[in-house]
Amino acid sequence: MIFSLEKFTTSTPPKVPKRKTRVPKFDSALADVHLDTGLMDLVRLRVAQILDCKRCIREHSIELKAKGETDRRLRLLKSWRRETAFSLREKAALNLAEAVTCNPISSIPRAAIHAASIFFTEEQMIFFVLEIVAINDWHYLKSFRDAPMTGRPPHE
Repeated sequence: MIFSLEKFTTSTPPKVPKRKTRVPKFDSALADVHLDTGLMDLVRLRVAQILDCKRCIREHSIELKAKGETDRRLRLLKSWRRETAFSLREKAALNLAEAVTCNPISSIPRAAIHAASIFFTEEQMIFFVLEIVAINDWHYLKSFRDAPMTGRPPHE
């Protein structure tokens, strides 16, 4: 007996949804947590700067400029600790972003948590940390996917 696949195939190919190329954002939840979207965009840009993702830096800079952020503040973002262009609330958020991004294995330093707790509720801080972790994970997964197999060390 000969097995035929003709009756199992269809004349039209199945529809496959397009893959999303952007990092999913938690913007819809921002309203529930009462966080400023401009502040979250600033945090996203700072995390992209730390991770040295050129495409992400360009994307977030364009988004911030469209929302009215000044070029001066965008230029000063790398040295935000020494600048007066940023409010204390923004500095607390940027400090928390750097603490989470620069300490991926160890726990978040208590000083960063304390500074952020002055300006944000516990719910807002959890949201911040989840957003920053998602950005970091997305970056590391993307860099792993794009890296050539020959450059990776063999498994031991």
